[in-house]
Formats: sequence, structure tokens, C-alpha cells
Amino acid sequence: MNISSSSWLRLVLVLLVLAIIVGLGIANYRFTLEAPGGNDFLPRWVGARYWLIEGVNPYDAQVSLAAQNMIYGRAADPTKNEDVAHFVYPLPSMVFFAPFGLLPYPISRAVWMTLLEIGLPLLVLLGAQLAHWKPSGKLMVLLFLFSIGWYHGFRSVIVGQFAVIEALLMTGALFAIQRQQDNLAGVLLGLSISKPQMSALLIPFVLVWAIRSKRWELISWTLGTLIALIGVSLALINDWPLLWIRQLLEYSNYTTNPTPVTILANLVPIASVTLTYGLTALFVLYLLWEWVLAMDKGDRWFQWTAALTIVITNLIPLRTATTHYVVLIPTLCLIFSAWDERWGKKGRITIVFSLFVVFIGLWSLFLLTLEGNFESDIMYLPFPILLLFGLWWSRWWIVRASSLRV
Repeated sequence: MNISSSSWLRLVLVLLVLAIIVGLGIANYRFTLEAPGGNDFLPRWVGARYWLIEGVNPYDAQVSLAAQNMIYGRAADPTKNEDVAHFVYPLPSMVFFAPFGLLPYPISRAVWMTLLEIGLPLLVLLGAQLAHWKPSGKLMVLLFLFSIGWYHGFRSVIVGQFAVIEALLMTGALFAIQRQQDNLAGVLLGLSISKPQMSALLIPFVLVWAIRSKRWELISWTLGTLIALIGVSLALINDWPLLWIRQLLEYSNYTTNPTPVTILANLVPIASVTLTYGLTALFVLYLLWEWVLAMDKGDRWFQWTAALTIVITNLIPLRTATTHYVVLIPTLCLIFSAWDERWGKKGRITIVFSLFVVFIGLWSLFLLTLEGNFESDIMYLPFPILLLFGLWWSRWWIVRASSLRV
């Protein structure tokens, strides 16, 4: 039986990719042995392990204490801003954490880091597809490297933030909607309740848009997935929502919750509360207006509005973190696609220049403003605000111009 040269090439590429993944996993395992950490992932691993192996509720105080002992070698001191390491995720997120709880922590963390490192370039691929953008091979490689090495992506991998997986769920849902695979989109969208503060506005937008567009399969699969996840989790631990909310409230008592809106409002201390509510209301009202405009429009309009929804989610006072900004990688691709389409070669040069500026600028800002072991609140400001202006600039080329062509 003859095997064509293209089949051999595909086989070699598959083997090469597998070799890279295995090598990456081994390197991550060695890193976990030499540099203990992953403090965002560790409490979730402890919660999963205690629940599956010890039969202890992941929201139980002894689970949090076990995680604290792994991090500090003792109980945490909240008065010193030390993390009390609660599980602090809704129980349906166990779909993702449970398999890792069965593995020893160094192996589990290494595999988790590897998944995140694969997920970041995958966000670039999905973002380019959503934008109908075909960058050159060299530019795509540069985007891959940027996605892993820039401040928000690198930090997500080191601390083991679930935000990368959440971003893949949200972006994958948008990609499936674009491809008319509404059953897959609904499942991914339903699974995104694992980190609800990131998808809190996207899910309502998609459901409203789907109702208007008569995409009933998308609605049924989304709601069906949500009902199944919540129903099964309640059958396993019937009071987990109350336990989860209690942990969230305790978490808020010893941690600040900066967002771009609250940080900007605090520049005027005498009116910070008023400004916070006022700016939040303005952003929400503006977003609702854009939702109305996006109804019954084409895919480009829908994708632009979804990107705006995700950006505004990271601006207003929902609980956020700078690691959540990895979900904005597809939005960056959308803006870059408009530059490429509008300016051609000059646009591509601008894209490369912008990548270097963002990469160097964010890392420099972090190092210049580092406060002990904590990042400064200023790290919350630059990227989502830049993308908001980028979306506004690109609105004509992505939304109006495509509508006129149709």
C-alpha cells in the first residue's frame, strides 16, 4: 500500500507536535520541582483531591487549611493579605479540576501548565478564524510567542489560572456559532459557568441574539447544559451554592477587587463611589445599545459586539484579575485584522510594532510598579482600555463597512 508524500508529511507533523508537547510537559515538571507555586491552581487541586479521595466537601474549612499549609507551611494570615486558599469556584468546575485531583501535585501542575501553554496559541488561532484573518506564517508565529510570553499570558501559566481554559470555552463557543455548530456552542457556553465572572455578560448576549435569530438549538443546548451541570452538582452537594457564596464573601473581606472603572474612579476620592456607579451604568447602557444594534446582523457584527461585551466585562466592577485578560487575545486579533484589511503592508508593520510595544510596555510597567510580591493596581488599566479604543476605531471597518458590502 503506497502512502502519499502529503500523508507522510502529516504524520511527521503530528509526531513533531506530540514530541513538543511531551518535551514541554517534562520541562514543566522539572520547573514545578524546582519552583513550587501555582497558587491559583493549588487550592482547586486540593479541593478536588480532598473531595475525590478523602470524601471531604471542597468548601470545608479543613480543605482551605490544607491548601494554606502547602502554600505557607502554616495557616494563612488574612491581615497580611495572605490567601486563605478557598476552593472558591462553583461546583460544576469540578468537570475540569477533578481529573487533576487524582494526580500528585507536581505532576498535576506540570500537566495543567502544559495545557495552558497550548491554550494560549490556540486562542490566537481561534481569534484569527473569528476575524476571517489570515496572517502570514511569520506573523502567526510571532502572535503565538506573544500569547505565551506577554505579561498577562505568562502570569496565567505560572500561577495556573483557570482563565485560559475559560477563555477557550468562550472563544470556542463563538467559533462554533460562526460555523453553525450550535450544539457544540451551547455545551461550551454552558461549561463557561465554571468561572462565571468572565462569561457573565457574554452568555446573556448570546442568548438574546439567538432568540432574535431563531437559533433555537443554540438556546436549548446552552440551557440544557446549564441545567444538567447545576442539577448534577446539586445532587452531589445540595448546599454548594450557599457554601460557595460564603467563600466568595470571605474572599472579598481580605482582598481588594480593582477594575479599570474603580481604579479611575478612585482618582477622585471624594466622588469615587458616585463615579464608580456612574461609569458602570454608562458602560452597561452603552453595551445594551450595541446589543440592540447587533440583532439580525451578520457574523462580523455579532463577533465585534461579542468582543466589546468581553472587553466591557473586564472594565466594570465584576470580580476580575489581570490573568483574565487572556480572553482578550481574540479581540486583539479582530482589531489587527481591521488594520491589515485597511492598511495592507503598513498595517502589518503596525501590528508587529504594536506587539513589541505591548509586550515590552506591560513587562516594564509591572517591574517598575511591583509592590513587594504583589502587582500594582495599575496593571489592570492599559490593555482593556487600549482594546476598547481599538474596537471603537475598527467599528466602521468591521461592522458598518461589512454591512454595506452585504
